Amino acid sequence: MDDELPDDIESEDKYIPLPDKRDLDLGKPLVLAFAREFLPDDFDDVRYFFSKRGAYPKFKALLARPRAIERWHAFEKEATEQALREWCALHSIEIIG
Repeated sequence: MDDELPDDIESEDKYIPLPDKRDLDLGKPLVLAFAREFLPDDFDDVRYFFSKRGAYPKFKALLARPRAIERWHAFEKEATEQALREWCALHSIEIIG
């Protein structure tokens, strides 16, 4: 990241900001999809966690089970990549590499 930003970085004609997780529905909806698929016995608990503040620490504690954290990271990575690819296609952005 040694490259300097261009002087016209604020130009909306040339640049658009990347979306964050909420913009891509990668927050609560993704967690619930993961729980539905990989933690079906805990789905109601996870849904309850996310009905209140401070849900992520409780969810992360639930992921302390064997292999659950690795599954979550793989699930999240795949969903993030897919959402970003769809976002790029929607904005006519070519992905290189």
